[in-house]
Amino acid sequence: MAHSRPKPAKRPRRAAQPGRTLRPARIRIVVADSQAIDRGGLVGLLDDERDFEVVGEAAHVLEAVKQCAAIKPDVLVLSLNLLGQEEQAAIPAIRGVLPRLRIVALSERGADHCLVLNPPYRTQSAAELNLVCSVGMDCLHLAVTQGAAATVRRSADPEDLFRAIRTAAEGGAWYDPTTMTGILSATGPEGRSGPKEPNFSARELDVAALIVEGHSNKEISSTLGISEPTVKKHIGHLLVKLGLPDRLQAALLLARNPLLFKQKSQR
Repeated sequence: MAHSRPKPAKRPRRAAQPGRTLRPARIRIVVADSQAIDRGGLVGLLDDERDFEVVGEAAHVLEAVKQCAAIKPDVLVLSLNLLGQEEQAAIPAIRGVLPRLRIVALSERGADHCLVLNPPYRTQSAAELNLVCSVGMDCLHLAVTQGAAATVRRSADPEDLFRAIRTAAEGGAWYDPTTMTGILSATGPEGRSGPKEPNFSARELDVAALIVEGHSNKEISSTLGISEPTVKKHIGHLLVKLGLPDRLQAALLLARNPLLFKQKSQR
């Protein structure tokens, strides 16, 4: 008579040992692009990376908002050709629901074909748009001012897209060279639309230096012996004078333009 072999007991899951390297969690990504073929190509490209996981897709602004609100991805890869932007620009709509979502903006369009700067209902010429858009004639520049953490050209190497996504997921900023040049020319001390010599107070310069070093508001408060609301007030003044929407972009600009701190040594 045949006897069934007893099933081996399940081996208990081994606890992580001190110093043992654990495999990092994958970056959860939603891809938004109005063109099905382009969207499918992006999904396939990202799914081939071991540390990426595409968890959602969208072809319309409202769909992107709904997907991101429901799934809460780490990163949204957003093509700036998204349908529905004639009614509401995608980045402000999404950040209105999820202000902390990291967005990688993807585009190749200039003002004449950019659905953000020049939606179908608008008949303004490029010259007229210049009066409206103070950050440049490229929709990726505008995407940065709206809160995108990274920008990538469609003509870029896939590795650039991967770097942008990983950097954004880690809380950093990654801009393609032309976008970075546009940001600096639009907001730097010699830029066309920014002040030639931003007039920072001594305390604002102290705060700016600590922002560049990556300190939080609480750490800046402790270091300078001022309250957190006062820190926020100084940061607000810095952003206004630099013409930037958030501290991340301010830190990047200040780090790349150390001459902005020369006023401190002259005081």
